[in-house]
Amino acid sequence: MFPVALLLAATTPAAPVPKPPAVELVTNGSFEEGPDTDNFLPVEKGATTIKGWTVTRAEIDYIGPYWQAGEGKRSLDLHGSPGLGGIKQTLTVKKGRTYTVTFLMASTPAGTPVEKSLWVAAAGAKKKFSFDATGKSNEKMGWETKAWEFTADADEVELEFSTAETEQDNCGPALDHVSVKLKP
Repeated sequence: MFPVALLLAATTPAAPVPKPPAVELVTNGSFEEGPDTDNFLPVEKGATTIKGWTVTRAEIDYIGPYWQAGEGKRSLDLHGSPGLGGIKQTLTVKKGRTYTVTFLMASTPAGTPVEKSLWVAAAGAKKKFSFDATGKSNEKMGWETKAWEFTADADEVELEFSTAETEQDNCGPALDHVSVKLKP
């Protein structure tokens, strides 16, 4: 005959094992690690001074206290002073897996048009996002969370954010708190 404790152990279902939290794939997603800036700092194409990121296209502005950041103390204007720009980062992923990109978007309150747009791209796919700055100010940017998914086409992909604007090259879409995680 079996001891009761052994019999109970054999018939009690195991507790479900919780899934580990998704690992963050982006380095410096809130742009906190970079050069010192009093208000904002123009950063030219090819620069890697913002840890983890490379500036693409013409130029961006690295924003300090000039306006309210979405998260932390720093953010980006994808238009430089002047320049229609973007940023990119290479991510290590697994081919065939789907990833969720989230980020905060706002817009330079000054300049026209009032609604500004940006592109997010990875793995041969891209999507356009817009933000209306009507009623916004440097003190109340109105940051909104945006989300997009892509499926990795290789074990490394470039994640890129770039302005979708073609005019007013010194007042563009604002970007902060970029995150990429494996879709559960």
